[in-house]
Amino acid sequence: MDTQPIERKFAIGARIATLLAVGASTVGALVMILIGLEETAFAVWTQITREPGALPAGDATAIHLISALDRFLMAIVLLYFAYGIYVLFVRPGRDAEELGVPQWLHVEGIGQLKQTLAEVIVVVLFVLFLRVAVETFVAQGPDLSWQGIAKFLTLPLSIVLLAGALKLAELHPKSRR
Repeated sequence: MDTQPIERKFAIGARIATLLAVGASTVGALVMILIGLEETAFAVWTQITREPGALPAGDATAIHLISALDRFLMAIVLLYFAYGIYVLFVRPGRDAEELGVPQWLHVEGIGQLKQTLAEVIVVVLFVLFLRVAVETFVAQGPDLSWQGIAKFLTLPLSIVLLAGALKLAELHPKSRR
C-alpha cells in the first residue's frame, strides 16, 4: 500500500491548520492594537476634559496609558508568534531579506520562538503588575494589612519565579559575542 498520498494530504492539512493559527493570531493582534488605541484616546480625552471623577485626571490618564502599553505589548507578542509560526511551518527555508523583515526579527527555530515569547510575556506581566499597582495605590489607597500585602505581592513574586525559571531553562541560549 502506497502511503505517500496520505502523508501528503496530512502535511497539507497541517499547513492549513497552521495558517489558520497565523491568521487568528494576526486578527487577535489587530484587536489588541484597536483596544490600545481606544485606551490612548481615553487617556487624551481624560486629560482634555478633566471631568471630576473618582481619580484625578493625571492619575486616570496614567492608568489608561499603562493599559494601552499592555495591549500594544500583547499585540506584539501575537504578531511575533504569527510571524514565527508562518516562517517555521508554512514557508520554511525563506530568509529574512526575502520576507522583507529585519534580520533580528527572523526566527531560526522553535526554541528561539519559545524563548522570545517567554521573555516578552514576562515583560507583559510586569506591565500588568505596574497597572495593578497604580490602580491599587491611586484609586483605592494601599491596604497595609498582612492579607493586603500578601495579595499585592503575589503577582510580582510570580513574575520573578517565571523569569528565574526562564533563565534556568534557556530554551534557546543567546550567542555570546
